[in-house]
Amino acid sequence: MNKKTKLSLLISSILLAQGSYAADAETDATVDEADIERITVTTRQLEETIEKIPLSISVLNAEEISKKGISNTEDVSKYISSVSFDIGAAPNDTRPAIRGLTTERGRPNVAILVDGIDVSSESMTLAGGGMTANMRLLDLQQVEVVKGPQSVNYGRSAFAGAINYVTKKPSFEFGTKIDVNWDENETYEGSIRIEGGLTENFAASLKVSSWTTDGYYENPNTGGELGDGESAGAALGLYYVGNDWSAYFRGEYSDEEYGPRAVGVKHTLLPGGFQDLATNFMGTGVLAEGAEMLPYIPGTDCSMAMPYWDSFAGFLSQMGIPEGMYAACRPFYVGKVEGNESDIDQSPDPRTGKDFAGTDVENTRASLIVDWDISDDITFISSTGFTNNDTSVVEDFDLTNFSLISDPVGMPPFSPPFTQYGMQADSWTEYEVDQLSQEFKLIGGDDSLSWVVSALYWDESMDTAFNSQWWMREGVHVPTLLAMFQQNPFTSFITAANTGPHDDPRTTPMTRDTEHWSVAALIKYAITEDIHLTVEGRYIDETIDYTGQSDDRGFLTAHEIDFSMIYDPTIPPFGAMVENPNYNHKNSVSDDEFVPRFSLDWQVNDTVFTYASAAKGFKPGGISTTDGNGDVSTGEYKPETMWAYEIGTKAFSVENNAMVSLAAFYWDYTDQQVPFTITDPMTGMAGNSILNAGETSVTGVELESTWIINDNWTWSLGYLYSDAKYDDFNVAEVIAASDTGARLSTVDMALAGNIEGDYSDNRLPLSAEHSATTSIKYNTEIGELNLFGEVFGQYRSKRYVDAGNHAYLPEYDEWDVNIGLEGDNWSVIAYVENVFDDDKIKSALRNVNYGFFPDGQSVPSMISFNLPQPRTAGVRASISF
Repeated sequence: MNKKTKLSLLISSILLAQGSYAADAETDATVDEADIERITVTTRQLEETIEKIPLSISVLNAEEISKKGISNTEDVSKYISSVSFDIGAAPNDTRPAIRGLTTERGRPNVAILVDGIDVSSESMTLAGGGMTANMRLLDLQQVEVVKGPQSVNYGRSAFAGAINYVTKKPSFEFGTKIDVNWDENETYEGSIRIEGGLTENFAASLKVSSWTTDGYYENPNTGGELGDGESAGAALGLYYVGNDWSAYFRGEYSDEEYGPRAVGVKHTLLPGGFQDLATNFMGTGVLAEGAEMLPYIPGTDCSMAMPYWDSFAGFLSQMGIPEGMYAACRPFYVGKVEGNESDIDQSPDPRTGKDFAGTDVENTRASLIVDWDISDDITFISSTGFTNNDTSVVEDFDLTNFSLISDPVGMPPFSPPFTQYGMQADSWTEYEVDQLSQEFKLIGGDDSLSWVVSALYWDESMDTAFNSQWWMREGVHVPTLLAMFQQNPFTSFITAANTGPHDDPRTTPMTRDTEHWSVAALIKYAITEDIHLTVEGRYIDETIDYTGQSDDRGFLTAHEIDFSMIYDPTIPPFGAMVENPNYNHKNSVSDDEFVPRFSLDWQVNDTVFTYASAAKGFKPGGISTTDGNGDVSTGEYKPETMWAYEIGTKAFSVENNAMVSLAAFYWDYTDQQVPFTITDPMTGMAGNSILNAGETSVTGVELESTWIINDNWTWSLGYLYSDAKYDDFNVAEVIAASDTGARLSTVDMALAGNIEGDYSDNRLPLSAEHSATTSIKYNTEIGELNLFGEVFGQYRSKRYVDAGNHAYLPEYDEWDVNIGLEGDNWSVIAYVENVFDDDKIKSALRNVNYGFFPDGQSVPSMISFNLPQPRTAGVRASISF
């Protein structure tokens, strides 16, 4: 190796590294403990090592997974700097992201796979990816995170990348392994795995796992635990190896129960008390700490503006009220989102007086992978997967427990009777999901020309029972409220107002059936011994069928509005209620696309590998099912497309015990699916829908490496720079081009800071500009034992919560420490996570406060956030025999 190569490798190793390229990765080779090892992946269906594959990929190996207790996608995001993970309005609103390309609506941008089989889903009624995988049962060999569009390699969902969980096949050597984990928050986890060869060609494994935790926080309104949970399950593996073929079957069942999450809220507007009527006689509330009045007409002075008085501008003008008090302004949370346990205000379930039930998940999954060497040059692989998932979510949807004020007597005519108006609501939804995946692949070729062809069929049926209910918040005076409704022609049809939820609520059924088929091919051609050109492509055809009913599952459920019946004035003598002919709906969306990928790589020398690539990503369109009703006749949104360009270089040196990966990328994203607020032109009520933003781009640099300094020390660092922004996102233009008939809301005008709701040049919500990880490991022999320890740290810069870039999550760094001792067949690890007890908020969502309608039709915004894990000490132990 020349001096320049050694110098560049050393500098890169010291400055830029990544813990996922672990020095102790498992390989088939036997090497000295201090030697860096090669990690094999099959991302492109070809057996390749990560330092010689023309794409960016990170790997967590079995030892890292075991020592760190990695058990879910959120854990993966902690240890790989290019991955982030957020949870939205409910536990099944899961939002993984890669390289800062976040998503707020539609199918998640990141595919989740188990042994290369897509188990990704998309929730209905809420955004996010659902809950279809219990990782505690997976017996993971490694976790592979591939960045950039991977539709060619992984089928249908890998729009911005994929996370592939690779499981361990049963060993032919008989053995038993027991793993246990305990932490100070009464978390107990245990599993036992038994495996061995039943015949010369046939091996089996059985794993049984159990987990329980009390969580980290309590609900002050009930005294109940938040974030608690338990799960139990079993997994069976069968592995047959013949002369020229093998078959690997895996089946698992799990039953999981989770209590309500530890979610707090930061309000922008509070209802106030009677004392506040002295300064706000309209009773529209008082600004909360951290909130500011933002103008929705540029140039408006908000210094005197009272919240939501702009809704009564005509009336107040006639009264001679100064114009500045009803200026065109609305309250929003601005600045750093800070919170703690005192911000938890979840209400008890009125039916039980205790916390809402939480989330139950019952999951059954089976897979069969058959590998047949047809000849020395051709291999056939069949991958079959089936998943059945039943999920029930029952949570406090509004996340609040405050009371409103009312004066049902008043002093007419000077002060008429009045009541504030607001709701409480639960999120009660049940999902039944069935997935079937079948892929056939042929792999062949030699060193000069290799190829892969693939055919994939993937089908998912989701049946949803939408049971959510809304009811009047405590303090609302119902007779006064109904009398007020009768005075407005747009609300005069409301004649009832529930004061609590029903035990047996009305259910709105919704279904979504997705049928996907695609064919793909890959050709890798050796231009020279060291230069290769790879051309890949997949043709995708996907159809999504929806059914639903026109019930409103939003606030109108509190008023017992029955949309199954309509009034027919033609029926004598005075008209009558008849069945609504448009009550039941069907709709369908079909899309097809060809997604190519091109790469050119060059093995510069024994150490350095470089590549350039261009790939297209495609995500089908659909129908919005997150708008609080079962109507699927409208709300169609278009597909998303992306072109991703990347250049990279990798260096792998056994001589220097170091590995480096550097990549620069540019992603050009078109028609991103995003939520927006619309105003009904007839009623003035605000509602949510999905539209396709014009252009989004992500520009960045990613560096990863590992350096084994000597027999005792290993240093890893990683860094991601991601500039993810809207290049062209004008809500007014998109609405004008649609057929919604809606008008731009004051919400988007105020957040965007202009009358068009133009968010162009703003950063994507929840996308960090800088992310980093670092790890320092030490190990030494003490007699026949091995003592080891690690300090791990992660950093993430601030992330904006809203598209207007007003509220943001603060930057943070968090550190973990572990120290362990291991023998030939056992290990004990003591660990402390979040050593310095960092309490900054790390995940949040801009939400709305349904608890208070200050002007009778608008809902103020609020920030809901997940409270972080506090400092947690625990012990992990394992023994094999």
